[in-house]
Amino acid sequence: MKKIIIIGAGMAGLTAGAYLAQAGHKVEIFEQFPKIGGVTATLSKEGFSWDLGPMLIQDFRRDEPAGKILEDLGIYDKVQFLQSDRGLVMPEFDLWKPEKYNGRYWRRDKLIGLFPSESENLIKYYQFREKVQNLMAISRRIETATGISKLLLQLRLFFLFQRVKDKRAMSAAQLMDEFFKDDAIKGVFLGLLADFVTKPSEFPALGIPIINNENAFDIRVPLQVTSAGPRPSYQYILGGMEKLVSAFEEYILAHGGKININSPVDSLMIQKNQVQGIRLNNGTEIKADIILASGGAKEFFFNVVGRDNLPPTFVDKIIDIPLMESVHMIHLGIDLDPRKFQRAALCYYIGTNDVEGAVVRCREGVYHEGKDGFLIYVPSLHSPEMAPDGKFAMTIYTIAPNKLDSGTWTERREEFSEKLLVETEKIIPNLREHILVKEIMTPADFRTRTYQSHHAFGGRAPIMGKSGAPHKTPIEGLWFIGSQSDKTAGGLPGTMLHSKIVSKELLKTFL
Repeated sequence: MKKIIIIGAGMAGLTAGAYLAQAGHKVEIFEQFPKIGGVTATLSKEGFSWDLGPMLIQDFRRDEPAGKILEDLGIYDKVQFLQSDRGLVMPEFDLWKPEKYNGRYWRRDKLIGLFPSESENLIKYYQFREKVQNLMAISRRIETATGISKLLLQLRLFFLFQRVKDKRAMSAAQLMDEFFKDDAIKGVFLGLLADFVTKPSEFPALGIPIINNENAFDIRVPLQVTSAGPRPSYQYILGGMEKLVSAFEEYILAHGGKININSPVDSLMIQKNQVQGIRLNNGTEIKADIILASGGAKEFFFNVVGRDNLPPTFVDKIIDIPLMESVHMIHLGIDLDPRKFQRAALCYYIGTNDVEGAVVRCREGVYHEGKDGFLIYVPSLHSPEMAPDGKFAMTIYTIAPNKLDSGTWTERREEFSEKLLVETEKIIPNLREHILVKEIMTPADFRTRTYQSHHAFGGRAPIMGKSGAPHKTPIEGLWFIGSQSDKTAGGLPGTMLHSKIVSKELLKTFL
């Protein structure tokens, strides 16, 4: 049995803690914030509740990567999921799902109707899209296959890849330019890159069909349409993300683990390049055989570990990690039924087709004030208990610079929140007259919550040719996990899956 310390109680730390506690090791987690969960948490006030982290999440069916983690731990039934979809409103048109199901290509067909000159290009793009989706489906099956079945799937993957490999080195921008002429159509498929605060010119082309899964916009689109296997599903967690966090917390405690809040780690105790334990801000020292850290890579390795304890090549690697920007959220409790203005619980409102320019401006510290786009999510439509009877919980969410080019988020908090509400009232008129409760979350608030000087809401930006912090560090006994690590595919399921993989790899070193 090993004494294992985990720094950070977000979903990366909780997932690793659950697997290591399950294996019988002594696990102790240290979280600097008063509440666990990181950004995967739920905020509550005066009877209203809102999620801080992911709202529509993928891969949580029992047979999918994140769902299998819950199955491994026997806690799947502790969390309730709802499969639902979202709307998409572009500057010139919208793509709400039709009342009558018109087949799995209804979005393509609507775009053909709007842009008849691009009809042939749309058909060709969707053919390409199907090949990439099949590649992903087969790749997911390979992860759990064994023996001859795995070999056959690998062969199938190889031959299918030959049909799209000419696009492998392309960026998303180049892919869209190859297929389409109209910027409005390009905007439909590139708009979601705003979530990653990643320019189309630096995002991999093969990722575009993956992030634009049709089932996310209409749950009637079947998950499996070919023999390659099912595509990812999308769900909401009923009752808020805290239900997922609580399930992991209970599991860790039930298996002898310990979770400490309000316990920031000041430094590591290292002797002869081997971790010995941690030193808290209050001076307390705790010994450990193994340490797993999550959160901000630069903050951890430079402030907690110390550059002097790291090889120059590793320091350069950490410096080179590309990070996303932050977010600006306004959580509201309202007495107005938003369904009069928004058909579904979640809708993306894209304000510009120039995603490249929007990302550049954001990175330069220029806040768009909602003009480039935002989303509106009404969690109480899925989980009525998240608002008092007859009232509604609402979140307005948009990307925002971690640091502003003029002033600070603390100084401009109210100003920018009012401007975002003004943009929201273009969708829901007179919304401000119906606000009962308001909670504002700016990048400054998220920096405090995550103990980071640069808050990157999704962690590492998915930029071609760039990677995150290596999960196995140059210091013996020290491992790194989370959204800024090297193997994370992004998003909540990717972060959890990477923590599982690292935990399994770590456990093998004990054998």
